[in-house]
Amino acid sequence: MITSQLPALGQKSPEAAASAIEGITKNELSTPEEKAYCLLQLAFCCIKGGDMTALAESFKTNLVKLGPASFFSTSSRFENPLVSWVNNVSLLSHSAATAQSETVKTKISSGNLALADKTIEAAIQQLGQGSKKAEALNLYLVASCLSRIVENTRNEQKCAKVLNEAIQACESNEMVDSNQIKVISSILNSMAYGLIPIRIPDYQMKSPQQLPAFDMKSYDESERLKLRAAALLDRLPAGDHARRKVHRDLSLWYSQLGRDDKALREKAELFNLVGVKDDRILYPQSGMCGHLVWWIAAQSNITGLCGMG
Repeated sequence: MITSQLPALGQKSPEAAASAIEGITKNELSTPEEKAYCLLQLAFCCIKGGDMTALAESFKTNLVKLGPASFFSTSSRFENPLVSWVNNVSLLSHSAATAQSETVKTKISSGNLALADKTIEAAIQQLGQGSKKAEALNLYLVASCLSRIVENTRNEQKCAKVLNEAIQACESNEMVDSNQIKVISSILNSMAYGLIPIRIPDYQMKSPQQLPAFDMKSYDESERLKLRAAALLDRLPAGDHARRKVHRDLSLWYSQLGRDDKALREKAELFNLVGVKDDRILYPQSGMCGHLVWWIAAQSNITGLCGMG
């Protein structure tokens, strides 16, 4: 449900869609964050031209559960689906704010823009009733980005204020826990991705990625955001996976952009953290049961089989 492509089917009446939205907001079995997530997915669907009403009706009976053991979890193997979606929304909002804006907006009818705006407003209201979990800040970033696309400056600034205060509080408080640091750094990286959409995969590509078009202003801002994320993660122990990976990803990011001196600087930082000076640690090895083994240069030996392939 989280990662699937939304079908582009005919819209039903705005009244039917509004009724379905009300059904989500009044669902007493779901948390405000869950309802906000579903509402933002509806708005995203509407902006992208999907069948918002059909998706809303499915959410009325089966709202997505965002439990800490699944949706908000992190993994050393796969990107969190929420993070992937936030990256895509961040990129879409920047495209709508640049020279591509007319191309983006001409694909969205005035009725869909109005309906998306109403849905985003409902999502923001739900977020204001939430438990203030750090992970919910991702939803504030989505709401801010979608508000930019529908040109609701008030809502965009409202969400941006929440995000900026949370980021600055995390940067100024040395006592915040590791989860808060990782969430805030992820948000900063999602903001950076919207400016220069370069994905750093966990495998070595056979051919270099085609670089997106960008200007120096976008580069400077994207780099600034990424370095803020790295500075936060550098508070964590040297053996923390997220701290090591942010320098690994930065090194490869700089390499993609031809900033070889900065790439070498970040790689040297990674080598110091790991205690191994070997380019092979930039990419993980295959371990048991499809898991990845990070930060070792020597070939790992599988000492047992679990029967799961």
